[in-house]
Amino acid sequence: MKLYDVSLRRPGLSTSDRLVAARRLDALGVAFVDGGRPAQRFYRRAAIELRLRTATLIASGAPEDLTALITAETPAVAIVVQGHGFSEVREAVRRLVRAGRRVVVEARDFFDGWLIDPEHALEVVLTAAEAGAETVLLHDTAGGLWPDQIGEIVETIAETGVPVGFGCHDDGGSAAKQLFATEAGAGLVQGSYAVVRGGLDRAVSPSVHSAETGIAPVPCPRLEQTMSAQKAIGGVR
Repeated sequence: MKLYDVSLRRPGLSTSDRLVAARRLDALGVAFVDGGRPAQRFYRRAAIELRLRTATLIASGAPEDLTALITAETPAVAIVVQGHGFSEVREAVRRLVRAGRRVVVEARDFFDGWLIDPEHALEVVLTAAEAGAETVLLHDTAGGLWPDQIGEIVETIAETGVPVGFGCHDDGGSAAKQLFATEAGAGLVQGSYAVVRGGLDRAVSPSVHSAETGIAPVPCPRLEQTMSAQKAIGGVR
């Protein structure tokens, strides 16, 4: 299971703070650090100053942001789709793949769409995968489903063989949903594992106690090892 951090999508962070936070998230073993929308000074500085050892920097945006996403020159890109047609998703992924980018498709409102029309929702996933996306991240945007419902739907999608991930907003039950999703086959979990104030003053492990969910916590060895060093990674000096 890999972690995809979206802490840097938050507005109001300075470029310097974003760079510091990205380095510290890298030290925690996060697989992807999402810097947010591509038209930012952050990406220009990151190309020169940022040398990540574990994490991959990823820019995110909608299909209409393709030119800016390519210009950001990150090794990976997240295409955020919501209500987009099959042809639009297919073309966006293919263009990014041709440009040499690893592609994650973030399907917003996926679970609500599944409840309305599962065949259409599944076709979006298959279209993205066939076009070259390495992971299709299923996003519980509205937050209306229970963790066990999330698990059942993720398991159905994972059985197709498409590499899937899971994301949701932090609504108090996000950790339980993440755990059910990973148990069901999600190999990538998106969340805000850092609280960013003046860089990165706190890192929050995504694991929860089994008593809260009925299943064992997701093992995140590198994250849990570094939690003991929380005090050592205080704010920007």
